[in-house]
Amino acid sequence: MSYLEWFETHANKHRVIVQKLSTQNYTQEMIIDYFLFENMVEKEPEFCLLYAKKQKCHNLQALNCYLCACPHFRFNDEGLSVEEGINYKSECSIHSKKSSYFVYEKVSHLDCSACSVPHTKAYIRKHFDVDWKKIMQKCFVTSPKA
Repeated sequence: MSYLEWFETHANKHRVIVQKLSTQNYTQEMIIDYFLFENMVEKEPEFCLLYAKKQKCHNLQALNCYLCACPHFRFNDEGLSVEEGINYKSECSIHSKKSSYFVYEKVSHLDCSACSVPHTKAYIRKHFDVDWKKIMQKCFVTSPKA
């Protein structure tokens, strides 16, 4: 699955859940709380492949999945840049010291698993929008670096 396919699929799953909660008159705070990892594993097992194993993508006690993916994540399936024969398809726009890369078949992917930036309630409150794609609008880079 490409980054863009994942992005669109995830946006749709997110939208369905938020619409369901909105029709039940959930407030912003209630929606944010609903996306706590433990609750999502129980009530929305199809939201994430890791939920089946009850496995977290980030080692946080209070992991919130509202911003699964990060507003600072940048990607382009064709690549953002090529360095020393490696095609970089993703990067961190804030250059987090907690991010790293892994290379598979000469393609570099960003590994954000050590970073907690978008998974705290405070961060989510600050950037909250019921439209996940609006928050994530800068993620898909249409013009890769030359």
